[in-house]
Amino acid sequence: MNLASCITLLRILLIFPIIYFITIGHEVIALVLFLIAGITDYLDGFIARKTGKETSIGAFLDLLADKLLVCLVLLWCALLSNSTLIIIATFIIISREIIISCMRQFLVQKIGENPIKVTYIAKSKTTIQIISISFLILSPNMGILFNQITFFLVSMAAVISLYTLYNYFINYRNYF
Repeated sequence: MNLASCITLLRILLIFPIIYFITIGHEVIALVLFLIAGITDYLDGFIARKTGKETSIGAFLDLLADKLLVCLVLLWCALLSNSTLIIIATFIIISREIIISCMRQFLVQKIGENPIKVTYIAKSKTTIQIISISFLILSPNMGILFNQITFFLVSMAAVISLYTLYNYFINYRNYF
């Protein structure tokens, strides 16, 4: 296993302490760990490309780590928030992630490869998700204005998630 894949595995392992620290009310520690995990998303790909160690298992682990980090931490924070609107936005975001993963798998089985290319807007969606989840991690101890900003960011992440899902369906409809 190469360095990039080890960094990707670190992202998966960080999910557990992030959720633990959120649960016990140590949001700042959880946020720092979450941001470290978010940085590893960029770092592992950079290292794999620079060292020429891009592998299919590394790409799979990277995708899995991204989905697990975003979905599990977002779901945990949403449930703790007790906000119906945050939970609905979370449902939209997680549903999009599952649908896109299923589309990729379907296409691999149908044509033998994954033709879906990650777009700039999809990468931007991930960044916005990380920012909105960061706000969500901190929101329990912040004021009403902070919570409103958090709701706006999570909602924006949900809208962009729907938009990217729509784009994938439009761009790859001929494969279905």
